[in-house]
Amino acid sequence: MTERKRPAALRGTTVALETNCGKLYVTVNRDPDTGLPVEVFCRFGKAGGCGSAVMDGLTRMITRGLLSGMDPQVVVRDLAGISCHLGAATCLDALAEAVALALDEGKGEDRCP
Repeated sequence: MTERKRPAALRGTTVALETNCGKLYVTVNRDPDTGLPVEVFCRFGKAGGCGSAVMDGLTRMITRGLLSGMDPQVVVRDLAGISCHLGAATCLDALAEAVALALDEGKGEDRCP
């Protein structure tokens, strides 16, 4: 699989989701032609820590996969429902939710010009 070149500008959506670790801000940028997610970023409401580093690495790998043609539904399917010792509202589940929202949004007529 060949990785696509990232366009200079992408349209995206940032959602704030409550997780066991606090608020997580997830930005999902979409391809201007297809409306499909091609780039994902996550930031915690609080700075630093191991969780932030792990999410940064995970979203970099997800982005690389999306740019290489991975179906975004794989992200949703594989991360949704993952729970931890604090319960079901995990950062991974929130990330899956944000990508699912972007997929729904991308089905509309709201394409980049």
